[in-house]
Amino acid sequence: MDEKIPSTLNEKSTIKPTDTFPDNNLVYRIAHFIQKYRINRFFQHVPFSIFRSLSVPIGYQYAVNGHHQLSKTWKFLYPQRFLKKINLRRWTNSFIRYNIQLYFDTTLYLSLRNSKNKDYFHPVVGFNHLEKAIQQKRGVLIPLLHLGEYLHTLYTLLYRNVLIDEKSQKILVFALSSKENEFLFREQLKKIDNLSAVITTDFKSLQKTVQYYLKKNYCVFLAQDYYSKKQLRVPFLYNSKQYNFLVPCPQMASYLHSNLECTIIPVTTYPRNNLKFSVVKFLPEVNPMTMDISNEDQTLQKEIVKFRNGTLNKKEKYGLLSLLINRKLNPYLLQYPFLWQGAFLFFDRTQLRIRFKNVKSYLEMLKIAISKLILFIQNSYEPGRKDEMILDNLKRFMTDLEEMEEDPSDIITLKNKYIDIGRLNGKNVFKKTISILLSFQNSYIKQNHNFISQRLNSLLNLF
Repeated sequence: MDEKIPSTLNEKSTIKPTDTFPDNNLVYRIAHFIQKYRINRFFQHVPFSIFRSLSVPIGYQYAVNGHHQLSKTWKFLYPQRFLKKINLRRWTNSFIRYNIQLYFDTTLYLSLRNSKNKDYFHPVVGFNHLEKAIQQKRGVLIPLLHLGEYLHTLYTLLYRNVLIDEKSQKILVFALSSKENEFLFREQLKKIDNLSAVITTDFKSLQKTVQYYLKKNYCVFLAQDYYSKKQLRVPFLYNSKQYNFLVPCPQMASYLHSNLECTIIPVTTYPRNNLKFSVVKFLPEVNPMTMDISNEDQTLQKEIVKFRNGTLNKKEKYGLLSLLINRKLNPYLLQYPFLWQGAFLFFDRTQLRIRFKNVKSYLEMLKIAISKLILFIQNSYEPGRKDEMILDNLKRFMTDLEEMEEDPSDIITLKNKYIDIGRLNGKNVFKKTISILLSFQNSYIKQNHNFISQRLNSLLNLF
């Protein structure tokens, strides 16, 4: 591979500003100015409680505006019997204040970390898991959540050493960066020789760049909760009665583990006393090849055995790895509800809908729904699901529908132009969609095409 990685940031890196670029934002300009001229060094001994207090009046208006979006997420994630005891507006206030405190910590305190005070700011739990992985010299993939002061996970490694071939060496760290973070950390990047960051929206070149650093035994941080609607959907928490719904998950960690055999070590953070101080917790390795499966249910055991035998297809392999990563990390997300930044956009990023635009006949509605169910099965993963059988039935059904002729008597009027199938498991997606399709059958369809009801109901028997 070409040794030159042009997208890597260094002291000479520049990006042409645009109207929306973060250095035209006053908040980011202030942070950059403070760090560039090292004004933050005067805050080393300033109590963080001052900034906690400042976050209250600053965040009040934002809390009012953000409550609706946040309460939707929390009402979905937590049982009603639990929420009856909770004041959700207080949760919203805490969420907004946390994000303001995050800005203060990042601007004033984060760059003050060094080899002497690293344990004072953020002690590490489970460092042995990471150390063992680094010593294998295959590169380490570190999935994390935007939970607490998640940047502490990165900074705690910059000033720690590990023994590799009996020599004490710095830990090499690689992170994907947004434009905002690049601007915030531009000055710091000039001083830290074991941190590399890249900013790009070109994921094809990004994949090659990440591989380059993994082969040099870097620790690569990847956000597991950076949802996109086009990603593979996997269980949020497998085999959980309340949380066995599907969410989209990034697949870069799964891809790189499968192709380069890099070790996966998830990490999470949670605050001690306040956001300035975090415990950084590295979790045990995620590896279907070596994990103990004796306590898993039979369905997952069979899936893991297939993984080991090499009989899973690519989607199933990637889905299984994502499921196992989610199972490690997402319980912490539920444990610290208003410390999770992803809560605000959770509904938007996990949304999935079957849309019926300008639909005037039941046959047209049915074709759209079946085609979307085909895509749903192709782009989601659940252990033990009979995907080939389900797809075969859907495609044969679709072929039969295509052969039917439109009839002037087949008329429907839709008030709701979509079926929301986001944040459901596969069985419930089909159950909800088929129930709605059956309810919209007009008299013409019932009298002339009664096979449609039979075919729809038979799909449910495949789960």
